[in-house]
Amino acid sequence: MEDIFYFDHAATTALDKRVLDEMLPFLIKEYGNASSIYSLGKSAKEAINIARMRVAASIHCNTNEVYFTSGGTESDNLALKGIAMANKNLGNHIITSQIEHPAVLNSCKTLENMGFRVTYLPVDDKGRMDLQELERTIHRQTILISIMFANNEIGTIQDIAEIGKIARKHHIIFHTDTVQAIGNCKIDVREMNIDSLSMSGHKFYGPKGIGVLYIRNGIKFIRQNDGGHQEQDHRSGTENTAGIVGLRKSN
Repeated sequence: MEDIFYFDHAATTALDKRVLDEMLPFLIKEYGNASSIYSLGKSAKEAINIARMRVAASIHCNTNEVYFTSGGTESDNLALKGIAMANKNLGNHIITSQIEHPAVLNSCKTLENMGFRVTYLPVDDKGRMDLQELERTIHRQTILISIMFANNEIGTIQDIAEIGKIARKHHIIFHTDTVQAIGNCKIDVREMNIDSLSMSGHKFYGPKGIGVLYIRNGIKFIRQNDGGHQEQDHRSGTENTAGIVGLRKSN
């Protein structure tokens, strides 16, 4: 058999066997719906609660600030659209960069169609943002800044802590897509003044189809899918318990 060398971990990673072993009971025996009140459901709920605590500890936030989603794309959509729509009474201006993931860029395009104004800041030949230009772009209608932590194509790491400091100084909500950074960079949402971040399990040896959205307590955001009351009534849909457990193990 011909050897295969894989060099695209920025796109996805293989599921670690230890992660799979952790997931299997929740696919075969512990298959209960976490919203159910009987023992199988309670077991699933407890597994999700443990996962939420572990994710919260890894980025230094509270457990009730962690929301499980289907992946980075949904997390970006829920963060940008949900925050913008919930805070439109405060302004209609959003700042992002020209090299964001399509989940952010296309969410911004949708928001533009809804009447929001978006500034797409350029970067230099190494993919770095000019933080002075970022601050000059802020005005009284600015409600949200979304800048990715690490770029998914060229790997540039932005000065997230400084961007967070600028946003906090101007009382603006700061979201960052950390899909490429989680597992590679230390992230402390409090130290870095991060109000919201997105992550995806399959980038760090977890399963596909599971992600996380962190949103700091006190920040308003509107759910984007109607249905049940899962995830503190902010993300409807039966919980992917096996996926959440897999993310918990890989995190």
